[in-house]
Amino acid sequence: MSKKLLRVNDLSYEYGATQILQGVSLELSDRSIALLVGRNGAGKSTLLRCLAGWTWANAGTVEINDVTLRREDRSFRKHVMLVPDTPDFYDELTAWEHLQFAAQLHRVEGWQDRSWELLEKYQLDDYADTFPFTFSRGMRYKLALCIALLTSPALLLLDEPFGPLDASSVAELWEDLRGYRSKGRSVMLSSHALPNGGKADSIFLLRDQTVTTVDPAGVTDLKALLNNDN
Repeated sequence: MSKKLLRVNDLSYEYGATQILQGVSLELSDRSIALLVGRNGAGKSTLLRCLAGWTWANAGTVEINDVTLRREDRSFRKHVMLVPDTPDFYDELTAWEHLQFAAQLHRVEGWQDRSWELLEKYQLDDYADTFPFTFSRGMRYKLALCIALLTSPALLLLDEPFGPLDASSVAELWEDLRGYRSKGRSVMLSSHALPNGGKADSIFLLRDQTVTTVDPAGVTDLKALLNNDN
């Protein structure tokens, strides 16, 4: 039986005088892939940042594995990782050194073999000793994905993961996300589309500053979902 991995209750966020999110409540089970959809500017990136603890919400609570953000910040951050649409890296560290740093920080055993496997899968093995500031946007996103998959948090948040990737890497990522789910972990990703044949276990529609949970069984066209005013 699945359990609730993520619980969000009445979350709101304001930027200056602008209300970005208001009264957002949702739940996500373990062993699931959730799709966060919404128009450009709806607040998807802001919501993911709030769930990861990168941006402080003005009100509401976020709980992962019964650990509450702000009440138990250090413990909370062990359960979640966000890969933003434009990842940042340390200028003085190579791609391999970033993986080493993340592995040591998260105490990942046998990280060398797994790191090399991920670099090969995402076509970065020839760039292991290269500094990421020289990478293209797609390569930077691939490296951030490698780090996230290496550390393997309970909840992985991905902001527009398919946009920067080539077709081969999109297929590899979707395969990895399905494997991630089979290991008891969960993913929430923002995207306007899924790879061919890809199905989400949950769909969250962000519109008018709040979230509605949509049954994926009734969704055949994400464009139609976004254009539905009901």
